Amino acid sequence: MGLRERKKQATRRALQGAAVRLTLERGLENVTVEEIAAAAEVSARTFFNYFATKEEALLGDGPFTPGEHEREVFVEGGPTGDFVEDLIDLLIDSLLGSGDLATHRAEASRRKELLDREPQLLPGFLTRLHRAEQELAAAIAERSGTPADDIRSSLIAASAMSVIRHTMKRVPYRDDPDIEAARTLLRHAFRSLGEAFGHDERP
Repeated sequence: MGLRERKKQATRRALQGAAVRLTLERGLENVTVEEIAAAAEVSARTFFNYFATKEEALLGDGPFTPGEHEREVFVEGGPTGDFVEDLIDLLIDSLLGSGDLATHRAEASRRKELLDREPQLLPGFLTRLHRAEQELAAAIAERSGTPADDIRSSLIAASAMSVIRHTMKRVPYRDDPDIEAARTLLRHAFRSLGEAFGHDERP
């Protein structure tokens, strides 16, 4: 990633952080775009280069959004050639978009608090989750060479989203949660899921 792109990402994250912080302090109706921009040390015009509304800044890009490069690698059959391992890599990348697991957890905690206080934001948040699941399903279908509306790809994506949410609750809480611990838990969760639905109880 080039310097210009890193600066744009930093500005976007600063605006998101300022929007969340001010809204938690004052309430959604008591925060303006101009105040969010000022807190992020940019102009209101710059704010609108990144977000159309303050609600959009609060919700941001949503969780579980992998980078475009990582998506392309997955679709092309990488990085290892093993589907489950590659899916885990893609899911982990979607978490590390925020920097690290500790940062992801802190942001998830603030997001939960925000949605509890401002429930009118929930439909937008759920829409982002649904969009992320659809994009994951599309990547899986593209990798496997099946139609975009393939039910198997949709089911795998829905299961994967549930697995990663479940897994993140089980990674030990530390200042620097271990990414390899998360990978191990993901592998175990996928294996357990496969065993549960692959088990034949017939005599």
